[in-house]
Amino acid sequence: MNFQNINSLNVRVNLISGNLLPLSKNSHFSITWKIYSFFVWLVEVIQAIVLIPGMILVPLEKILKDGTVTCVVTLEVFFMIIRIQAHKKLMIQLIEKLNNILRAADETMKNIVTTTLKPMEDPLKFYFFAGWLAVLVWCCIPFLLVFEKVSFLYEDYRIPAVFSKQPFSIDVFLVGNVILLLSNVYIFVKKVGVDIYTIHLVLLITAQYRYIATKLATIFRDENSRNEFDGFSQKYQFKDQSIKLEMEALCRHHNSVIHLSSMLKKLLSVNFSMLYVNSVLRFCFIGVMLSTSQNVTDIAFHEKWYQFGPSVKRTFMLMILGNNLGCKLSMCDKFNLSLPSFMTILNQSYSIALLLLRVPSTREK
Repeated sequence: MNFQNINSLNVRVNLISGNLLPLSKNSHFSITWKIYSFFVWLVEVIQAIVLIPGMILVPLEKILKDGTVTCVVTLEVFFMIIRIQAHKKLMIQLIEKLNNILRAADETMKNIVTTTLKPMEDPLKFYFFAGWLAVLVWCCIPFLLVFEKVSFLYEDYRIPAVFSKQPFSIDVFLVGNVILLLSNVYIFVKKVGVDIYTIHLVLLITAQYRYIATKLATIFRDENSRNEFDGFSQKYQFKDQSIKLEMEALCRHHNSVIHLSSMLKKLLSVNFSMLYVNSVLRFCFIGVMLSTSQNVTDIAFHEKWYQFGPSVKRTFMLMILGNNLGCKLSMCDKFNLSLPSFMTILNQSYSIALLLLRVPSTREK
């Protein structure tokens, strides 16, 4: 049992996505997979190049609707993968230490590792296949325009992109759409690949903590069952020496796991922080696209609506009052997905971080 063979989904998605993140100490990928990875990264770079002028030249509504999420996901994927590859030596050291632990695993550890990883397998498979299919369908919708138009503009693409001067022909439109289709599908697969990779790492270390907790409870449980009660002295006779040896071995294992956690923190703390901020931003940015729901009567208000009869004016005033409700994505009015909510969450997170930093210093005093 080791980091690579214990999770086949992680290995397959790592190859299909072209991430080629390290899987073992001597993790060498074939020339075929390296060429494939180069092709995938080339497609992503092309999308980034055509996306930048597209974000400048297309209408703001198109940028907010289709361009923003794509930019955020692309930056997130590039940052997370490049950062892992930049700390490749440290990642290999972490994997090798994990492999040393897993190779010497007893039946208890094998069962705990399996039960820790198994529940996540089906959700991650659903995440991969359902998301991949959704992105594919979403990117194929613009192809229907070839039956309606003969010349095309930048905003006709699925995401803002510039391949040539507008208007352009069907051939340019089809080639551009194929490139955008491939790039969007691959950027999602890359995101799934790095997500599965990091989740796999976290779950393996989590399994080690569960193993320590289980073994510690088992030591005391088994010893108590072997203890003999001396009726004369009314004392329990413990076999301290055997317990001491088992506890020492468990403490050494615990120290190794703590060291692994420290290495994992160095590797992924920044990645997880960026993932958190980007996820909050993506969800809250949906509120921006719905913010126009509170502006439907603003333009008409500056017209001469007051010159009409009482029934018209009353109806218009009721529309204004109803418009103040807006359209909010919330549950039980507990929160609202919007940029103000995003800033509130960041401020609260910053305040909690300062509080946690002050606690140790206060205790030291």
